[in-house]
Amino acid sequence: MAQVLDYVHPLFKLTLNNIRRHPVINFISIAIITVAMLLLSLYFLAYSNVTRMVSAWRTDLKIIVYLEDDITPDRLTELKDFCRELDEVEALTLVSKEQALENFRKSLGENADFLDDLPENPLPVSLELALDRKVAGMDDLEHLARQLGRQAGVEKVVYGSWWLHHLFSLLRIVKYFGLLFAAFISGVTIFIVASTIRLSLYSRRETIRVLHLVGASRAFVALPYFLEGLFQGTMASLLALGLSYGGYLNFRNWLQAQVPQWSLTGRIEFFAPLTIMLFVLLGTGLGVAGFLLSSRWDIHR
Repeated sequence: MAQVLDYVHPLFKLTLNNIRRHPVINFISIAIITVAMLLLSLYFLAYSNVTRMVSAWRTDLKIIVYLEDDITPDRLTELKDFCRELDEVEALTLVSKEQALENFRKSLGENADFLDDLPENPLPVSLELALDRKVAGMDDLEHLARQLGRQAGVEKVVYGSWWLHHLFSLLRIVKYFGLLFAAFISGVTIFIVASTIRLSLYSRRETIRVLHLVGASRAFVALPYFLEGLFQGTMASLLALGLSYGGYLNFRNWLQAQVPQWSLTGRIEFFAPLTIMLFVLLGTGLGVAGFLLSSRWDIHR
């Protein structure tokens, strides 16, 4: 145990001395990693909340099946039984012509007076199908809509295909862009941090040479700089998370003030604890990766 302490204590002492004697270099490295991690955190925070809201909207998704005016009661019963047996359908509601007109009247509000002059009710009977959570994408929706549209007595199936198709396509594009963006930012950050640490190692080349001359191993020389990169990455990650959390609170308060009638603020959430841990590990990894890339050039020479 004493031998371990005799080995570890000088390493931490050298690390603290390096950090204390070169504050500018450490500040630059931490600032670079912080900016990169802040960009990544804001992007993935926005993406995670958008996907969460889309998932919530997806649970409220319904398919409206408009029926023909001359559909018989027996055929209507058969169609209702058919819909209830579908695995994708969670609940079914029959909307009569009168109920459809009343719903339309409520949606128009003060502008519904003209409906009183209609000679007859033009709205059809319909079935509202609440979908199960297993319906996850456009392929499932389109397959279900085609299946319903082929049934006798069905005039039209409506499920918002246009906007859902564009919404899911947009989410896929944003997801793939995010992966490329994260890879690009990480690569640029590692390169810049490596260049910064390389300058630091170059400025300390005489100290490194002396340590080699007195018999210090390569691991003993490299570990303080490794711990320094570890410190830089961890501090930058925590700082980026703090800034992201501040931005998240300000945006949520602003959204609540602008549109208090919306219920979106309750669905906007910050990162989960596990995500925060992974985020800190990622920032720490960037600092360590910058050290490893730079140390190949200086420490082992």
